Amino acid sequence: MGITLPFFLRLFVWFSLRNMRNHLGRALTVLLGIALGASVFASVRLSVQASLDSFTKSMEVIAGRADKVLVSPGGRVSETLIADLLKHPLIAAASPLLTVYVRVAAEGAEPFLLVGFDPILDRSFRAWQAAGAGSQDPMTWASLLGEPYTLIMAEPAARLNGWPRNNRMILEHAGQKAQFRVLGVMQPKALALADGGHIALTDIATFQEFTGLHGWVDRIDLRFKSSVRDGDLDLVRKILPEGVVLTSPSAARQSGQGMIRAYQLNLSILSFASLFVGMFLVYSLVALNAASRRQELAILRSTGASSSLVFFIFLAEGALFGIAGWLAAIPISSLLIRYLLHGVSQTISTLFVRVRVDALSLDMWEVLLSFGATVFISMLAACQPAREAMQVAPKEAMAVSLHGMRNRRSTQNLGLAGLACIISVLPLSKLPGILNVPLPGYLAILLLFLGFSLLAPWLLERMSLGLSPLLRRIAGVPAYLAGRYVTDGGVRYAVSVGALITAVALFAALVIMIHSFRQTVEMWVHQTVSGDLFLTTKMGEINQFRFPIPPEIVEGLKGYKDKIDIIENRRFFLRYGNFPYEFEILNLEVFFKHADFFWMKGDPDKIRLQMTRGEGVGISEVFSNRSGLTRGDTFRARVEGSLVELPVVAIVRDYRTQGGVVFYSFSQFMQRYHDPGWGGLRIFFKDRNLDLDGAVSELRSDISRRWGERLSMISGKRLRQSILQVFDETFAITTILLLIALVIAALGITTTLTVLVLERSQQLNTLFAVGASFGQIRAIIFWEAALMVAAGELAGIICGFILSHILVYVINRQSFGWTFLYAVDFGTLVMSLPLIIITALAAALPAIRLVFRQPPATLLRER
Repeated sequence: MGITLPFFLRLFVWFSLRNMRNHLGRALTVLLGIALGASVFASVRLSVQASLDSFTKSMEVIAGRADKVLVSPGGRVSETLIADLLKHPLIAAASPLLTVYVRVAAEGAEPFLLVGFDPILDRSFRAWQAAGAGSQDPMTWASLLGEPYTLIMAEPAARLNGWPRNNRMILEHAGQKAQFRVLGVMQPKALALADGGHIALTDIATFQEFTGLHGWVDRIDLRFKSSVRDGDLDLVRKILPEGVVLTSPSAARQSGQGMIRAYQLNLSILSFASLFVGMFLVYSLVALNAASRRQELAILRSTGASSSLVFFIFLAEGALFGIAGWLAAIPISSLLIRYLLHGVSQTISTLFVRVRVDALSLDMWEVLLSFGATVFISMLAACQPAREAMQVAPKEAMAVSLHGMRNRRSTQNLGLAGLACIISVLPLSKLPGILNVPLPGYLAILLLFLGFSLLAPWLLERMSLGLSPLLRRIAGVPAYLAGRYVTDGGVRYAVSVGALITAVALFAALVIMIHSFRQTVEMWVHQTVSGDLFLTTKMGEINQFRFPIPPEIVEGLKGYKDKIDIIENRRFFLRYGNFPYEFEILNLEVFFKHADFFWMKGDPDKIRLQMTRGEGVGISEVFSNRSGLTRGDTFRARVEGSLVELPVVAIVRDYRTQGGVVFYSFSQFMQRYHDPGWGGLRIFFKDRNLDLDGAVSELRSDISRRWGERLSMISGKRLRQSILQVFDETFAITTILLLIALVIAALGITTTLTVLVLERSQQLNTLFAVGASFGQIRAIIFWEAALMVAAGELAGIICGFILSHILVYVINRQSFGWTFLYAVDFGTLVMSLPLIIITALAAALPAIRLVFRQPPATLLRER
């Protein structure tokens, strides 16, 4: 006779839900653990997804309906090219575009994106609409075209700057200031959504006059006639001047999306660890229910219930915990995401591409993924105890003295399987990533955790056998019996110790990785990012240093050379294939007097001479890993119309992002190619015995008095502190995820030990009946917990060291292109691990209190 769904649900309510209601504390503990894991997983993914959506939306609305884009790598395109393009038979439309970040000339004002365009030529490329006006209102067009220094703002930018409708506002950029009149506010759609709505539009002529870019544009967007094929594009390329290239409008979007998705995957894997550790909680509680209700299961079987029905009842418990835990995660996620959204978007803006999240969109795919992962993990955790529950024989209804799960598999076989998993980690970790994603590395991490969890029972068995005689001499019979219980426990301990191994391994690996990374970055900062004072144009960094320091200021700064050394530089943000990078030229002659690169390969003395002479470029490790170039290869790039072809003579560590950096001599660049102008500079005082803080303050005041409105300045000490602060803030999210995983692991220890106590309640009460004291019996449980924690700590530390190598040399290298010097913070590990041990042992207290929940005489009489 088949079992109908209504009957199954009634039986589930009667058998499982009533039991959960009677033991509400246990159920709520597991729900809390699952909810924490699910909320972390969902919040991290939603936060990164919001940043990805914001970036994608911004890039798409700015790209508009362009088929191709004309750009000059590192430079700009002459607007005289537009007339020739519009005459070309294959081109339907062409529109010039310029962008720059500006801000209101006020202390603490936030920058917003100013777009210069031709309202007539741009009509078929990008949509925008003024509030209260028709689509692309002609009157607004006419005002932008006919009245200089007017603009129209998006609503967020207008709100940020006090709603200056029909008012005038002074904007500044690269040391220049001008008064603009605000014509109106754009409706919140299409182009008004770019950069989170922090955007304004102005006529291209006004833009060029404001920025000093007369006759130049950042790019020209093209739309082709419908009959054009890819092969016809060569006809367009023939009319292009040297240095101007035809590229896809989606190139920048795709590379940015790739970097954000790599970051999302890394955070998702880390946050999934919290959900993975939560799986042990579900296992423990379902196993607890099966162990404590063995007599009821036997009665259920004796009344006609099949073994498969019992299996599905306990599997349904796992599903219920998954669903309820996911629902409980919703309010937790709403609180957690407020913190994570800011931290994640700030990290992405710092490390990869600029994003400004204006809204959190609820992606149905992310919701389903979070729900599916939570329920699947919970049901997977319930499978093993459900399988053990279905093996209860009906005859045990009459012979309940067989209490306890008898299934005990060989720890040696499991240990060999675990060892095989661990051995496979090395070859897997050496495989290249797939589509720039370190999938083999992540699989290696999964096998590493699985291997140590399978090895745990054998390790416990060996440890307890070896330590039992010693424990008997040191701590007496309770410690000896605890060792024997652990020895006889077999695979029953695999999951409980596996939870602790996972948490400890994550803790140790992340402590090592973060310490290694910070130590390396700190060395790089003080060695390469050295200098007493750094100068650039106003808002130079946010505008990618595209506006050089004016010549008159350069000449004025040279007047200080009697007491300072100046290292001038210029950075160009270019693309190598499908990823961005920086091409930096700097005064290497002076640089090597006061600073140095963080060398990875080659003889530094020889390389310094080669680079100073301009015989080749130095590339960062990130650029080398991304491009595949190494020493001896040829680097090629077009920079402001100049074709640069130079050998690679050095690979250095550099932790700037966006694809890495290529370094070359400033003076040699001028001799071989053209004068790029000073994009920025750093200053060293020649007399190093000076009070450097005072000297920097005095020089800064003098420069500020003369050109303060046109330059941005920061002391070298403050810059280095800010870099390290950004580093610490970047890993703050990682720390939060780690702490949550440790909390969930502690909850797992509590429920696991409770299972073990209930399974041996008859044995423990028999010991009491033959003369053992309450204290001795509690000591047995305490020592059993101590052995489990010791094994978990030992295996977790070993696993953590292996995991840290995978994170440093595989995951980071394949995800972000960099590695760092491996260093272990033994101080933090030595101080922190005892705290984890104490916490884990404290988690055993509820199980110890449970030993004599019922009077021993009553329990023994029932047996």
